[in-house]
Amino acid sequence: MDAVRVLVVYGSTRGGTAGLAHLLADAFVRHHIHAEVRRAGEVRVLSDDYDAVIVGGALYNNRWHPDASVFVGRHRAALRQLPVWFFSSGPLDDSARSGALAPVPQVTSLAREVEVRGHMTFGGLLDKRPGGLLGLFAYGPEGDFRDRRQVAEWAARIADELDHEHESMVRVVDSHGRVVTPAAVTVTPAPPPASTPEPELAEVVDLRREEDAERPGQAPARPAGGFSRLRHYLVLDDEEADEDDGLDLLLEGAEP
Repeated sequence: MDAVRVLVVYGSTRGGTAGLAHLLADAFVRHHIHAEVRRAGEVRVLSDDYDAVIVGGALYNNRWHPDASVFVGRHRAALRQLPVWFFSSGPLDDSARSGALAPVPQVTSLAREVEVRGHMTFGGLLDKRPGGLLGLFAYGPEGDFRDRRQVAEWAARIADELDHEHESMVRVVDSHGRVVTPAAVTVTPAPPPASTPEPELAEVVDLRREEDAERPGQAPARPAGGFSRLRHYLVLDDEEADEDDGLDLLLEGAEP
């Protein structure tokens, strides 16, 4: 089976979110997952070759980078057919290291539209050294607050989930090669068959004894206990209930 293919797209202005996208891709490669990184604004057609998509956007005034939000809106239908995760970057402190920061309302709304499987907020990057407008309007403490361990752990969880599903992945395409069903279908193993009780053993009749009873002129062989096989067979015979079939008389003649 081919390796899992993941597309990581991002919207970034100063490069912090772009760096996170590449960190995620590197982590996926370590888990034997093929990862491709692209700017969200450059993706015009979402190929059917991908098994999952990760969308990241830098946060400015509690809103995602426009390239990230436009990407989700443009490819909404295709994203609904794939496993999708979102990530955001922005806090210029250590508040994101716990992994517990919720997405901003705009990202939450986009996540509902494409039914994402998860979201993570990472710390941001602010470098005021470059001149021009970027440095002029940048605000907040300068520094790199991206936690590389947090990025690697999040990528590992996604990789485990994708690997598990890829073992039973089913693709259905139309005549033009387009995927017409969800890319991954988890196959649930059939339950083991219920145990069947062993059938009761049928009563086995020793036909040799019956043959002995039908041949009164022949003396039956006697077992080691001193009784003839015929007497052993007729010991349950009820003399009062049976008809005059000659068996009782034969029994008396078979005594030692």
